[in-house]
Amino acid sequence: MNKILITIALAASTLTACSGFNQFRLDVQQGNVIDATDVAQIQPGMTPGQVRFLMGTPQLDAAFKSEDRWDYIYYRRPGIGPTERGRVSVYFADGVVAYVDSDVPQPVALEDYPVEPDG
Repeated sequence: MNKILITIALAASTLTACSGFNQFRLDVQQGNVIDATDVAQIQPGMTPGQVRFLMGTPQLDAAFKSEDRWDYIYYRRPGIGPTERGRVSVYFADGVVAYVDSDVPQPVALEDYPVEPDG
């Protein structure tokens, strides 16, 4: 009888310990997806409509800040792998883009670094 109880307890503890190895986590994505090529296209002098066409509606509403700044925020925690974060702030002056503040790495222009053909 004791042998059976010990075997059951040992099997239960072994199965419980193994359950932690194969955990599944869902992807969590919040905010606007920020594309580096879209951010690179925002230039001083663009209208708010042009920025909205490129980037979409700003994530943060202007309830507690001035109307001259739009914020786009992106957060993604994949089930496996590192967390991705991105932030872009577009500042307006006189109804057009004055400047952009971003922590999104900008794409490299191919004209600056041409690809050499093999041969």
